[in-house]
Amino acid sequence: MIVDWDAPAMRRALARQDISTVYRLVRDAGVSQRRIADLVGQRPSEVCEILSGREVHSYRLLARIADGLGIPRTYLGLADVPQYRGEEVDEEDEAVKRRQFLANAAAIIVGEAVLGDPAACAAPSTDIAVPGRVGVAEVQRLRATTVALRQLDHRHGGGAARFAAEAQVSVSEALLRASMTDEIRKDLHGAVADLHNAVGLMSFDCLMPDQARHHFLRALEHAKQAEDPAHCAFLLCRVGHIYMGNDAPDEALKLFQLAELPAAESGVNAINFVTSCYQARAYSEMGQAERALSLTGRSEDSYVDTIADDVPEWLGYFRAGGADTVRGNVCFALSNTMPEYAPMALEGMRAAVNAHKAGLERGNLMDLGTLATLHLRSGNVDHGLRLAATTVDRAERVDSKRLNQWLRVLGTEARRHGSDGRDLAVAISRL
Repeated sequence: MIVDWDAPAMRRALARQDISTVYRLVRDAGVSQRRIADLVGQRPSEVCEILSGREVHSYRLLARIADGLGIPRTYLGLADVPQYRGEEVDEEDEAVKRRQFLANAAAIIVGEAVLGDPAACAAPSTDIAVPGRVGVAEVQRLRATTVALRQLDHRHGGGAARFAAEAQVSVSEALLRASMTDEIRKDLHGAVADLHNAVGLMSFDCLMPDQARHHFLRALEHAKQAEDPAHCAFLLCRVGHIYMGNDAPDEALKLFQLAELPAAESGVNAINFVTSCYQARAYSEMGQAERALSLTGRSEDSYVDTIADDVPEWLGYFRAGGADTVRGNVCFALSNTMPEYAPMALEGMRAAVNAHKAGLERGNLMDLGTLATLHLRSGNVDHGLRLAATTVDRAERVDSKRLNQWLRVLGTEARRHGSDGRDLAVAISRL
């Protein structure tokens, strides 16, 4: 089988994980559907469905397609490290992965194995040429690249930025092998940590939790080397956020509480805001209203303390969301089982939407979708449907599977409200 995986059309399809187009290009290269099915371990009918437009989201299937067809895993944005290869991924369930991450994270933060033996993280590639010496210019260039990639992610979604960001990771890790002063090395660790942080969020946005965990753990290791406890705390909260999205707020809470150790060490007010926000969200998902609202109040107090502070670029966008977004989302989660919290949620989300920030399109659309849902539930149907239509129209231009997943709640609510609502629900299902 001779297929040019580096052809421009193929590389674009692989970067988007557009397997329908990949299969079509492979077929155009002379490979039959049956042969494709044999190579990737699928039934011919499944290959036919994918060729007809069915999307592929499963990491395991993407990995099988890459290995079966001989596609470099990195072309599909899959981490090419040992823990993602072979049968180990199939056998290890999510609960084990969460416990292992917690053990690794605790060992990094505390400095010893307090929650079980940490597993070794895959070593970075040593095949990349590095400059003889690294100075301030190289670190600044890496930080500027990360900022640009993060801005692309916020505006257009993880799917638009992740492939380019992944390509930077190996290069940035390799720089640490060069000669440099101790101060530059520490700063470089911080810059590499931030790049892994950005790629982790992009992977999460593409609904790839294993890759996200890998990058956040690498980021945590580098942030520790950079002696940056605030960044360590933030990264722990990021992984907890993944668990929240997978209906595991109790597991997320463990990481949010662990994050309080480095947060306290850092003395950074904005990190106290972050840890309080995330804990409030976890308790709200668990239905513990009193604790959730208490922590929401604490986050609001912390937010006031951050207003005059300079914060790192990786934290700036989180602060931009403000306390209204926190209260709105906490009360929205509570209102799913306790409708009396819906008015508070509506008030918070309305304020959050009115304070939307330029350049944070994905987050803005999540807020707008939540506000539309709350209006529909509150009986403001016409206004809710108008907001929903605006949300869907803008979401079509953002490559974010996490946003699309988030909007399904809006789709379910819209479906209850006449033909216009049903049309919107169909549009959301097609995002």
